[in-house]
Order: sequence, then C-alpha cells, then structure tokens
Amino acid sequence: MITGSGMPANAIVFINSDSLLDGYDYFNSLKTELENRSDSIDKVLQSRAASLENDVMKYQERAAGLSPQQRAEEEEKLMGRQQSLMQFKQTMLEQLQDQESQMNDSLHANLTGYLKEYNKDKNFLFIFGYQRGSGILLANDSLDITKEVLEGLNRK
Repeated sequence: MITGSGMPANAIVFINSDSLLDGYDYFNSLKTELENRSDSIDKVLQSRAASLENDVMKYQERAAGLSPQQRAEEEEKLMGRQQSLMQFKQTMLEQLQDQESQMNDSLHANLTGYLKEYNKDKNFLFIFGYQRGSGILLANDSLDITKEVLEGLNRK
C-alpha cells in the first residue's frame, strides 16, 4: 500500500530495545555467563586480598623480633605480592571487559543478521530501536514489531 507521499504504509517500524533484551534468551544467557564470571573474579580477588592481609597482620605481630634486614625482606615480599595482586586484578578486569565487548559484538551480529533476513519479506525502509530517553519521543504502537522479532530470535 502506498501513502499519499509515495512511501509504503508502515515503511518505518520500531523495536523496543529494553523489551527485546529482557526477553531475548541468547542475551540473557550471555549476561548470566558474564555475571558469573564477574562473581568468580570477585571471589578470587577477595580471597587473595584476605590472604595478603592475613600475612601482613602476621608480619606486624612478629616484626619487632626481626632484624632490620629480615623486616626489609619481608616488607619487600609483601609489597611484591600486593603489586602482583593489583596486576592480576587489572588483567582480570581487562579480560572481563573483552568478554563483554565480544558479547555485545555477537549480540549485535545476531540481531542485525536476523533483522536482515526478517526484512526480506517485509521490506521496511527503517527499523528503529526505541528505548526510554532515546531520540524517538512517540511512536504508534501499531509500528512496534518487538514481540514478533523477539519470538523469531528466540526460535532461531
């Protein structure tokens, strides 16, 4: 159907991005995986920090009985462990950020790949993503294809 402007009716549709992500099984599994990895990293870091703190307290308890050279050696070891812990934390956070970036890339590739296939039959000119606070202030609900796209994505 062509409108008076020469543009096909319903040539522009939208997807509610928040609803799509909330109901997209693939996204939710990636999100859970990322959260589990983050929790695991937090536990390891907490454990290593507690161990280091415990060793510092033990050193402080016996420091008075050590020679200046022994104290210097112990302090150097503890400082080295602290630096190693900080480097480990930085490495783990970078790996987590990389995993999140890969997740976002994969999600985007899956979504755009599906939408290209989906749109072969529909011939929409634009498929916008809508979310609260975006540039789209109002849209007619009849243009919302979120449910249909979400069902198709989850089937795929």
